[in-house]
Amino acid sequence: MKIAGEYSFAAPRAVVWEALQDPKVLAAVLPGAERLDLVAPDEYEGKLKIKVGPVQGDFTGKVKLQDLQPPASYNMTIDGQGAQGFVKATASIALAEDGPSATRMRYDSEAQVGGRIASVGQRLVESSARAIVKQSLEGLDAAIRARAAAAQTVAAAGGSVAEASAAAEAALAPIEAAKPSQAAFAAGVAREVAKEVIPPGVRRVIIAVVAIVVILWILRQVL
Repeated sequence: MKIAGEYSFAAPRAVVWEALQDPKVLAAVLPGAERLDLVAPDEYEGKLKIKVGPVQGDFTGKVKLQDLQPPASYNMTIDGQGAQGFVKATASIALAEDGPSATRMRYDSEAQVGGRIASVGQRLVESSARAIVKQSLEGLDAAIRARAAAAQTVAAAGGSVAEASAAAEAALAPIEAAKPSQAAFAAGVAREVAKEVIPPGVRRVIIAVVAIVVILWILRQVL
């Protein structure tokens, strides 16, 4: 399974690089992440709760960063294990300046998935992986903006560097709280898969049928 793409951040490259190395930021934006700890230089351990179709479970794993070229690029390896299967992946991240205060990220990854989680089918696994990447990058963008705004507010009020740093960390709380629940995440993936598999005309018929069923159910409850 290969996933590649680009994402633009409204922040300088050095700021984006710093956020990508901060386990608190990454844990706050990664869907299903329960913890992510720095256990050695450029090495992290974490726990992730994942739901892919009918399969749900906890995965623990290690992430190791390699070939770091701050603030331009790095590679990483991911090794995750759980009762429902395993995930092994490699990825490369490249950051390019896109003007004085914007950054364009390019990511390329290749993953192998095994065990029960792979039994749900390649399409659903890929859609789930793409959804995790998309939501993580959107969350990272929101976290970078929120941290910068909080730090600037404190600095403008004459606060110290320590106070500005504390404000930036506190700004992560609402970002983490906004992460989708497992059910909401799974529902979103299901919608994306439906868009890929079911033709638009058929989707409209299905939506109409579901709407009628819901209306009839409501009427039965009222009458």
